[in-house]
Amino acid sequence: MDLYLFSPENVLRQMQQAPRERGYYLLRFYVDEHGMPSRKPTGRTALFYLSPSGGILRDSSFNIVLYSAKFDAYRGYGRLNGHEE
Repeated sequence: MDLYLFSPENVLRQMQQAPRERGYYLLRFYVDEHGMPSRKPTGRTALFYLSPSGGILRDSSFNIVLYSAKFDAYRGYGRLNGHEE
């Protein structure tokens, strides 16, 4: 499976191995012509920052791209391997 395809499952999969910087998970996804995460291969990827507190995904300029409670590790939604991060 291509982890660079944007999906909730791939966000959680990448979180399991992603490096952390200043409390953010560093994730990489294919991006469309507007720099938004893409569900299809585009040949171009970009770095995104995911805050496990709040489930907020930000682009490299720290603009909010997405909010999802699924990725909030501290509220118990974004648990990794059945354990809270």
